[in-house]
Amino acid sequence: MNWVSRGVEGVKMSVVGDGWLLKKEAEKAVGDRGLVIILLTLSLLGLVMVYSTSTALAWKKYGDSAYFLKRQLVWMVVGIALFSFLAKIDLGRLRDELIPIAGVIFTLLLLVLLFGREVNGARRWLRFGVVSFQPSEIAKLFVVLYLAHYISKRGDDLSDFVNGLLPSLGLLGLLSFLIWREPDLGTTLTIAIISGLLLFIGGASLRHLAWLSFFAVSFVVYSLIRYPYMLQRVRTYINPFMDPPAKSFQINQSYIALGSGGPFGVGLGESRQKLFFLPQPHTDFIFSVIGEEMGLVGTLCVILLFVALLWKGVQIARELEDSFAQMLAIGTTLLLVMPTLMNMGVVTGLLPTKGLSLPFISYGGSSLLLNWGAAGILYRVSKEMPVRRSEKKQKIYFQEGL
Repeated sequence: MNWVSRGVEGVKMSVVGDGWLLKKEAEKAVGDRGLVIILLTLSLLGLVMVYSTSTALAWKKYGDSAYFLKRQLVWMVVGIALFSFLAKIDLGRLRDELIPIAGVIFTLLLLVLLFGREVNGARRWLRFGVVSFQPSEIAKLFVVLYLAHYISKRGDDLSDFVNGLLPSLGLLGLLSFLIWREPDLGTTLTIAIISGLLLFIGGASLRHLAWLSFFAVSFVVYSLIRYPYMLQRVRTYINPFMDPPAKSFQINQSYIALGSGGPFGVGLGESRQKLFFLPQPHTDFIFSVIGEEMGLVGTLCVILLFVALLWKGVQIARELEDSFAQMLAIGTTLLLVMPTLMNMGVVTGLLPTKGLSLPFISYGGSSLLLNWGAAGILYRVSKEMPVRRSEKKQKIYFQEGL
């Protein structure tokens, strides 16, 4: 072997060695750690506020002031376990299992209509032993998975209504109808908005989506006629002071809580509105108590945390190349941010009253599992960023070496 051959062999061995090291580096790739810090901060704040807002109610109903805190802590542990599982899942396998997942989701939605626990005239909960949950929460995450797969598969065809957009509407329409029948108009609209945004980002025609929006508005009007209590909420939204002792009681108590906090709040645990004035202070209206106890500064800090979460999601999505992973990042970010905007809009009177929890902060097992599940998938796709950089670097090494 001459010196030229030996030189070439040396270069090949060097490149192979570098490639092996880069492969090992990719296998050890971790997701966005800043995202994890934001999630844990929100969850710890949630534990503090659930305890602060629920002590009086828990003592009155269960004789244990920490009743809701204990349950929330258990759900948080389960949620983090779900996060850890989804953070390691293979994205290809996730796509392969979409049909079985769809079967489970539709079965659960049918079961809740047939055998669900009825509360205030609505069937939204399924109970298995001591555990109860809302299948509609799981359905929201499935919608993101399905649309991410569909958009990445169809690509440019989405601009064609018949061949691109229409096939996806059948499944989404049936799923939304089952949720609407519970009835749950809020979750139905949340799914519709997230679906519309994902389809638009994926390449669907704005004109086609505008026509679908017209249909959605017509459906909302029909819902208001069919369910008088929904129409009453809209009337209360238009004039929140029309009947304070009765129909507009919730929003007026929320105003009082937010206004009482001032710049710095009355102090953690010192809220007066949570003492049986503000309905559901530990769930739907927990942001109002944050405003009362922590003031404007506290509410702004919470808002900034969710802004940071949104920024992280957008940053992850922008750096991804795979369309499926990219749409998953956008969809899961919307799942976490959209309910936040809607919850804050309700408690401040910007939107009609609707039972929507504040992600990671409000009490509730189903919503907490959804939040950690969506966050787990977002964290998983964030791992694709360092892997892709390593693969590019490895490719450059081979090209330059050989």
